[in-house]
Amino acid sequence: MQTEDVFREANEQIAEKAHELELQQPIPFLCACSDKRCFAHIFLTLEQYAEARAGPAFYMTIAGHEVVGAVVVASHERFALTEKI
Repeated sequence: MQTEDVFREANEQIAEKAHELELQQPIPFLCACSDKRCFAHIFLTLEQYAEARAGPAFYMTIAGHEVVGAVVVASHERFALTEKI
């Protein structure tokens, strides 16, 4: 499993728990870049997170962080959305 996949899976668990516990939003999600030393956070509402993860090959990263084998498909104020090709 690639580093970015581990971070993306962790974000899925964060979203599930945040929804289950009805946590106050925005929620701190992890940057899903390829750098295993990255611990940057992206603060999003659960709705924003769901929109960002609409595609199965989408990864959320801090702007300027990279996912190996992916291209930036959208840039937002808080994050970049990359897609593996």
